[in-house]
Amino acid sequence: MKINILGNKISWFGKYSGYECISDYFPDGTLVEVTAPDENFIHKIIGKLYKSFKKWNVKSTEVYAELSFIKKMNNSLISHILYVENHLHTLSLNQLRKKILIGTIHLPFSVWRQEELNQLKYLENAIILYEEELDKFSKYVDRDKLHVIRHGVDISFFKPDKSKVIDKNKIVFIGHYLRNFEMFIEVYDLLQDMEIGKNLNFHFIIPSFARNKKIISEIQNLDNVYFHEGLSDEELLDFYQTSYVLLMPMEDSGANTAIVQALATGLPIITNDIGGIRTYGGGKIFEVVEGQNSQSMVNLFLKYYHDEDFRSQISYRQRQFAKDYLDWNLIAKQHLSIYEYILNNN
Repeated sequence: MKINILGNKISWFGKYSGYECISDYFPDGTLVEVTAPDENFIHKIIGKLYKSFKKWNVKSTEVYAELSFIKKMNNSLISHILYVENHLHTLSLNQLRKKILIGTIHLPFSVWRQEELNQLKYLENAIILYEEELDKFSKYVDRDKLHVIRHGVDISFFKPDKSKVIDKNKIVFIGHYLRNFEMFIEVYDLLQDMEIGKNLNFHFIIPSFARNKKIISEIQNLDNVYFHEGLSDEELLDFYQTSYVLLMPMEDSGANTAIVQALATGLPIITNDIGGIRTYGGGKIFEVVEGQNSQSMVNLFLKYYHDEDFRSQISYRQRQFAKDYLDWNLIAKQHLSIYEYILNNN
């Protein structure tokens, strides 16, 4: 089977982060060709001309990658857009070629505009990375052709390290998209009113370009708050291995890279019961907070802080969940099964 993949390398992700990693884990003998945007000058010019012709408001580099991907569809049994939200404008083009196309849905239904949802009518087959909103998306993609597969993680890289010391006062917050920074400030203020609050250190891993919100500037000015970016894979891993909890209130969630990496490293997760969190063990493997209840989030943090045995139990359960359900090798085989199912039923 030859698989034609259109990927999008996220600039602040390292070698071991992101859904695009899947191409490295297909079993030996699988023919995989990955097309992704690059900075080639000629590619930019061609992409710019084509997007001007089509009146697409997207990057020139992405347009050239899309055109290359579409051309390769002629010689591939399966073509897969890994981040379909980024390429909705191309879906109607596929109708002209009548090839087998799959797109993966990452983002929660709440962030989709109606005109974007309408584009899904051109997508005959889709993978969605969480279960909770199947019914909502099935109004736009045939339910029988909408397949659920979890986001994977490299469990051989993202893993606990018993040789490292876990800092009880080290709290990490990773990412910026759909994070609830207002809720974080409420939680921070409640903790500061307690005796332990002055001992806590909050580490935010957020790239500079995503720090332009006023609320983030407010957080940067808080005591014992530290911001980081440009970390190597190993430096990022160290935060997962040495922090006490991942404290990450969310506004909504589909699949979340920080969540799967925290699961794999056994870093207890404190977040809301929202979006796709339950697909990744929320409410079963680790406790979740109802709604936007800041006091409940503080209470859950205190439960971890004052009961190290409880933390250890959750850490073990998260790691086992990742090994059982999120290993990229397993996830890649699940993708192959879906590809074969689609081919046999096309």
